Amino acid sequence: MGFGSDLRKIAQRRNLDLRMISRTVPLRIFNAVVRDTRVDTGRLRGNWQVTGSTPALTAIPRLDKNEGGPLAADEALKVKAFSVTHLTNNLPYAQVYEEKDAMIGRAIADFKRLVREEVKKL
Repeated sequence: MGFGSDLRKIAQRRNLDLRMISRTVPLRIFNAVVRDTRVDTGRLRGNWQVTGSTPALTAIPRLDKNEGGPLAADEALKVKAFSVTHLTNNLPYAQVYEEKDAMIGRAIADFKRLVREEVKKL
């Protein structure tokens, strides 16, 4: 079974809105990645971008204004239900910090826990 069918079963069992779950789960994971991103000048954390069918290809000049908070609000609004969504950071040193700190790796490792917590909230 795939992730989509698992979410559908959870939604049916708990009488939850599947559209809401399919949006909040990726948001929760993306927020975990952003929070785990080390703060340099705020540029690394502020450069996380959300896109649809293809990943972002360029860096943006945004600094993190949330001071360790979640994904930037304008980026969070781009997460749509029932769609492929990419989280990308195109700064040249983002990969170096992923290798050192595993921001994405930790979120993937915590995937089941993050999904369970998000479903409990709903």
